[in-house]
Amino acid sequence: MSAQESARGAARVQEKVDAAILKHAHEAERLLVELVAVPSVNPLQPGVDTASYAGGESRANELLGDWLRGVGMETHLVEAEEGRANLVGVRRGTGGGRSLGINAHIDTVAPQQGRFSDPWKAQRVGNLLYGLGTTDMKAAHAAAWLAMKALDDAGVDLAGDLHIHSVVGEETMSHGIGTTAVLDAGFGVDAVLIPEPTSSDDDLFRLANTAAGNYLFSLTVRGKSTHWASRNLAIRAGGGGDAVGVNAIDKGFYIYTAMRQLEEQWAFSKRHPQFPPGAFIIHPGVLHADIGFAAAPYFPDRARFDYLLSFPPGETSEQIRREVEAHITAAAALDPWLAAHPVEFEWIDTWPPAYTDPSSDFARIALAARNDVVTALAAAPLDAPQPNGAQSDASFYEARGIPALVCGPGNLLVAHAADEYVNVDLVPAAARMIVRTALGWSGE
Repeated sequence: MSAQESARGAARVQEKVDAAILKHAHEAERLLVELVAVPSVNPLQPGVDTASYAGGESRANELLGDWLRGVGMETHLVEAEEGRANLVGVRRGTGGGRSLGINAHIDTVAPQQGRFSDPWKAQRVGNLLYGLGTTDMKAAHAAAWLAMKALDDAGVDLAGDLHIHSVVGEETMSHGIGTTAVLDAGFGVDAVLIPEPTSSDDDLFRLANTAAGNYLFSLTVRGKSTHWASRNLAIRAGGGGDAVGVNAIDKGFYIYTAMRQLEEQWAFSKRHPQFPPGAFIIHPGVLHADIGFAAAPYFPDRARFDYLLSFPPGETSEQIRREVEAHITAAAALDPWLAAHPVEFEWIDTWPPAYTDPSSDFARIALAARNDVVTALAAAPLDAPQPNGAQSDASFYEARGIPALVCGPGNLLVAHAADEYVNVDLVPAAARMIVRTALGWSGE
């Protein structure tokens, strides 16, 4: 077969699948509405009643499993934590081709009060579908199902296997019971596409190959409580100084300034060719100081800062931890009180950076698929993959040597928002992108 004949054959296959996507797009929207109706709030989200949402992720995956079996996929449950089951759908290939995974997390953040009273009742306004989890990221599940439905409807068999990994726990980085558990159970793939939200009104289907790492941590500075009226004796010449009392807020801001100095250094020392200068930050999010209860007439004897920092691909969480602690320890050594009462660190949670070679075969195929789809939507093509604005489970595929790319129909600007929505017109567009990536990667 000549190259021209092969190209014409591939075009005919795409036309058949595109027609099937158009035909079944309304069913995909119905699936999305049904998924939204199942409260699958991550039970470890801050501020939620864990018992109220127990089993919700599993129920949503049971619903999705029914739909996947309806398009000829075999399904498997992977339950690393009781009551929180992952779903794996597999469409077997004819053999000899590379496998492709579609990863989407089924858990959502906690509901907020928005324009609609029921966050689990999807409401359509024009082409926007409102509801908890629509953009992050149940629209991706609907698009993945639609892609599989279209391939089945058009009678297209691929050489490689296609997987759908619908995982739990992503919102709290509980990958050990989610994506990593699925991989440990033997459902590895040769590459994975993660349709996390990367679309907005003027930037459709941004394809991301990399994301910054992050680290959530706190530091506590200790003081020495005394009556507020003794402040002059504690800080003025001729007084008793630290022997009288030490205000933890004063010492805390000394450490805060040291952390700001480190952040300013990072503007020059933390670089990556795909990120703009100054992209890696040390964000102070919470400050709390008291003596165990709120009381202004006392010197607080403790001050705690909660931070969230970001760091570039190529560095590890352990390296970052050592660097921060060394900087703060060196700064504290210049203050007699802090030298004798070291700053206490608590390293709470970290998300490793993500990086897949933007010149790889998988990136080339997925970028071509993305550009083909967005051209039909009158959006601009991309010359190369870009950084992602948020972390995803791409990191945990890449930790196994599996190339991972992020590109999906949702809008990151409304993810985790009270009025979360997705443009339903982007669901079939995402399905077309998935199919084109599968055809290029897994082969007929």
